Amino acid sequence: MMRSVDREDSLLVGIDVGGTFTDLVLYNTKTKRFSALKVPSNRDQPDAAIISALDKSDADPKDIGLVVHGTTVATNALLERRGSKVAFITTKGFRDVLELGRTTRLVPRTLYVPHFKKPKALVDRCYRYAVEERTESNGSITSDVNLIELENVAKQLQGEGVEAVAIGFINSFKNTANELKAGRLFSAYFDYVSISTDVLNEMREFERFSVCVMNSYVQPVMARYGMALSKEIERRSKHTSFYTVGSNGGLLSTEAVKNQPVRSILSGPAAGVAATIHLAEEIHLQNIITLDVGGTSSDVALIANSKFPLKRETIFEGMIIKLPQLDIHTVGAGGGSIASLDVGGGLHVGPESAGAVPGPAAYGRGGSLPTVTDANVVLERLGANQQMGGSLCIDYEEAVTAISKIAIKAGITPENMAEAILRLAVAKIASAVQEISAMRGHDPRDFALVSYGGAGPLHAALVASEVGIKEVVIPPTPGAFSAFGTLCSPLTKDRSETVLQPITENTLETARHIHNKLSSKLTSEFENEKRSTKGIHFEMQMDMRYEGQAHELTVAVDPDLPLDQIIEIFEKNFEKEYGRRDTGRVVELVNVRIIARLPVASPRWTEVKGGSGSPKETRQIYVSGESHNVPIWAREDLTQGSTITGPAVIEEMSATTFVPASWFAKLGRVGELSLRRS
Repeated sequence: MMRSVDREDSLLVGIDVGGTFTDLVLYNTKTKRFSALKVPSNRDQPDAAIISALDKSDADPKDIGLVVHGTTVATNALLERRGSKVAFITTKGFRDVLELGRTTRLVPRTLYVPHFKKPKALVDRCYRYAVEERTESNGSITSDVNLIELENVAKQLQGEGVEAVAIGFINSFKNTANELKAGRLFSAYFDYVSISTDVLNEMREFERFSVCVMNSYVQPVMARYGMALSKEIERRSKHTSFYTVGSNGGLLSTEAVKNQPVRSILSGPAAGVAATIHLAEEIHLQNIITLDVGGTSSDVALIANSKFPLKRETIFEGMIIKLPQLDIHTVGAGGGSIASLDVGGGLHVGPESAGAVPGPAAYGRGGSLPTVTDANVVLERLGANQQMGGSLCIDYEEAVTAISKIAIKAGITPENMAEAILRLAVAKIASAVQEISAMRGHDPRDFALVSYGGAGPLHAALVASEVGIKEVVIPPTPGAFSAFGTLCSPLTKDRSETVLQPITENTLETARHIHNKLSSKLTSEFENEKRSTKGIHFEMQMDMRYEGQAHELTVAVDPDLPLDQIIEIFEKNFEKEYGRRDTGRVVELVNVRIIARLPVASPRWTEVKGGSGSPKETRQIYVSGESHNVPIWAREDLTQGSTITGPAVIEEMSATTFVPASWFAKLGRVGELSLRRS
């Protein structure tokens, strides 16, 4: 249903900046219709692709009430180490916490690598300054911060070209006074200053320091990007609101992105999950596995009982982000993933990608290496001369040339090589689905697979067959579904505070006091951004554990629940996670977290009208080494109630759906495609 909004405008715009394409969805609140388009992404200037998409939409800026976008700018800055020059100010004796980290290796699949080296810290050691100050574990300050010492450091850093400063003091989560003093001083010298308790007000200094430094590292990049984009949108129309999707699936204002850009690290994938939940409510699905196959990678997430799959901690390139994030698992297998043979003749797919430029060979933009997209073209599941995203035309001959390069080396036909590439890509994606389902105690057969992204529908049924899923849902305009998802989320903020006490009636009263305090603070933040707080909703989460444990579980609770019910909720979740309960053991409350969600306008689904009910043509495609003459449908020609039996191909502007043999497809009420195994 349509959510509340401060003003009524006829157009809502959602934009998703991907590795290959930048997608735009335009939703008309009066006609309840939406349209989509794609433009090639510009990795060096992502905002240029966004402006290009807005221009191509031909929408009158005065009619646009809302623009929301998902971005990979912060992600790429961290991945490619293209952030700002950062200094870190900490307590004397804790200069090397960032490098000491944890006792475990934070890079996957490196446990048995004998020559493993930790990723380099974001702050060079010469720019880490340890200063005299001390806050004790009980919050008492035994040594005030020395402002003269800090001022000397600030002046020195200015002369060395430092652009951003991160400040993290030991035990500051118990008392923020020294950090706040240091923050005020450095703010007089630098435009970008982060203090650890503003970003993460919780215990554990490595995690707190780490996320604070990451925030400072990407802050200048994201601030310039966000402000430039915001000003351009405001120049076009002063009443258009502009937001960015956060890693937790909620929306962030430009001011929030400027202050805490680390909360946008997983911006892009989060939007697709938000869109899936929005669609699932309409078609009455509760248990879903999402599959987003883009140009570079595939993202999968598990949604049980319509709940956002949040996690409290993400390991990102050897770094810890201990902030609420959507629980998304990524593998390097997408439409642009490059296929190659190793020295022993073994086939590999990804993680290297052809990206947007030069792209797959079939795009005719200078790419010459074989990719998953080229394999689909050789098998003619992507038809020659088919328009991709309305801006690229498929070149069959170039795809065959690219695939032949490795097919000849392997001594097989291009068609057989193309099928081998697809089988391997599907196996990699299926392993990711198994990892977030079966390996966590969920039977994938109890879930529907909702697949989107430019390459998702081509592979969805094949992945489902691999893991035993019997139902696949392809949403309307799947190639731009993440762009649509940017319009399906509320504005979201969260704050936390450490308690670290056995949970008793007194502790519970403390938690309720924190709930009221943080709720008031979050409300004020929205008001300071000139947002109406009408309809604001608060969720309270508790990080809990048994006494003596090193790690805690996060559970959502009603603050008015009695103590025994809160303990029961924790133990039920503990049993699900670990297969047992320690009934009678002391339970500790570690952190209290408040999440504030403020609704904004979002699209509503409407029933679609059917098309002609006839395929537009037939085409020879390759399946299991044989050529089959199959019907080729335009998605707009489908009619409700009629059944399409595989093998078949369904084409549209943003994606192509492949219906394998033993599968059939039907058009749903709001335009979704439902694929089932016979």
